[in-house]
Amino acid sequence: MPQVSVIVPNYNHGKYLKHRIDSIIAQTFQDFELIILDDCSTDNSREVIEEYRFNPHVTQVVFNEKNGGTPFKQWDKGIELASGDWIWIAESDDFADIRFLECLMGKIQEHPNV
Repeated sequence: MPQVSVIVPNYNHGKYLKHRIDSIIAQTFQDFELIILDDCSTDNSREVIEEYRFNPHVTQVVFNEKNGGTPFKQWDKGIELASGDWIWIAESDDFADIRFLECLMGKIQEHPNV
């Protein structure tokens, strides 16, 4: 079981998605699974997501058949699919420094009652 489940909920952020996913996969802390959710995007998101389907970190790729109308439904779906002890909801139009999880998990280890 991974320590962290990284959930990427996406809707029409194809132009940012590769940068976001690459910033997750390149993390210096590697004990994570990656769950990618798409809420019926009408841009090139699906094609970008498919490039990562077989990455060893990717445990789930889910394409909604109908738009949920709110990102919170995607968050809930990702949490249900997650198997990690910790959850990072990594919005699809952002990116992270490659040491983000290393720093975060270091602080959690220093303060286990967080």
